[in-house]
Amino acid sequence: MTRWWRLRGRQLDLGAGTRLMGIVNITPDSFSDGGRYLAPDQALKRAEELVAAGADLIDVGGESTRPGYQPVSVDVEWERIRPVLQGGITRLGVPVSVDTQKTEVARRALDHGAHIINDISGLADVESMARVLTEYGAGYVLMYNLAEPVATPISSRTIRPWLEERLMRLTQAGAASTQIVVDPGLGFAYNVENNWAVLEDLETLAGLGAGLLVGPSRKRFLGQVTGRGPEDRDVATAALAALLVGKGVDILRVHSVAMAKDAVRVAERWGRHNG
Repeated sequence: MTRWWRLRGRQLDLGAGTRLMGIVNITPDSFSDGGRYLAPDQALKRAEELVAAGADLIDVGGESTRPGYQPVSVDVEWERIRPVLQGGITRLGVPVSVDTQKTEVARRALDHGAHIINDISGLADVESMARVLTEYGAGYVLMYNLAEPVATPISSRTIRPWLEERLMRLTQAGAASTQIVVDPGLGFAYNVENNWAVLEDLETLAGLGAGLLVGPSRKRFLGQVTGRGPEDRDVATAALAALLVGKGVDILRVHSVAMAKDAVRVAERWGRHNG
């Protein structure tokens, strides 16, 4: 079934199987690959590798949001992202997302050809962000995120009303629901065990906005199970990716596209055979 996510200058069919968003961190301090792609040519080469491996989208970030991260200024974040956008990442044939919680960075990125804004802030600035989305017709990732993590047990059922309320505020301010996908914010707003509780009933979040995006890649809750460090969690990420195909997830944000691609293909084939 065709289901479109409206992006700046294009649309993405979310009904054609689980999509993969490849991660390019242009930062010195990201939790698993900080500094590796800080130089523009390294970032562009990495993006090319991810597209060749089967990425349907590329997500570029200029500010680490690892636990305990130190925020950077608009100018510092932009000067990391700008040369990559200008260097041709938007000409690789797939939509480009910019991972930022700053409206000014979002506006500059869209001016330079980005198609999507991936905002981990939990919509900290609804009026300003809605104006940008409406002006550019950009896609938007609305992530569940609270100012302070909660200690009480939560699940996808308990966070759905929060996402619904933020989605309503965005649409009331002028954005279209078809521009927005929701993200439960694994690893951000709750403790390690609650990640599993949210995943257990994740299908509860299907049907909000244009679709559902999940970013489990290399995160701490996988390390807690495997005992492995961040760079050694791609197998665990791929295993979870396969399981999430059956949970109604439209987009998976991952570091290792090749490994996740194989996992998703097998899971989709299994679903067709046993559906």
